[in-house]
Amino acid sequence: MDFVDLQRRRAERAQASREPESTRRRAAHDPLLLVGTGFVLGSSISYFYFHMLYMSGLSALLPFVAAVALLLYAGRSLLRPETGSNRAKIGSEKQLLMALQDAGGTITPVEAALETSLTVDEAEEILTRFADRGHLMVRSQDGTLLYTLPGRRYTADPRTV
Repeated sequence: MDFVDLQRRRAERAQASREPESTRRRAAHDPLLLVGTGFVLGSSISYFYFHMLYMSGLSALLPFVAAVALLLYAGRSLLRPETGSNRAKIGSEKQLLMALQDAGGTITPVEAALETSLTVDEAEEILTRFADRGHLMVRSQDGTLLYTLPGRRYTADPRTV
């Protein structure tokens, strides 16, 4: 039974998950935004060319209006907050606790992800949060973190494989 430093582990995970670019910069490389910007610039420059030589006034505006609509769509997606990527889903803690109970009171993040609709990272984040608050005990066995309900007796091999 080894002591697990949850603070160090959380800091390492935060360091590894940190993205070098902000959400807005990442979205600026979105192909839809780049195509929309190019279309707007091309349409605005060529508007006068088409208007003067080939098209009547309203039909020359059609590519420009389409490009503006595309750019507005991309801009709206930039300003919309991320709704599910950083937050845990509603009811995920309940799912995780039920999976923990079904597993006999001891579970790993991978097992929790298999038993619930959570990803491994989401399950580990919730389990770590529970452990920080004192709701779970953390043990390490062969380099694997085992999260155990308090009051349960820890056995060397909680599950048979």
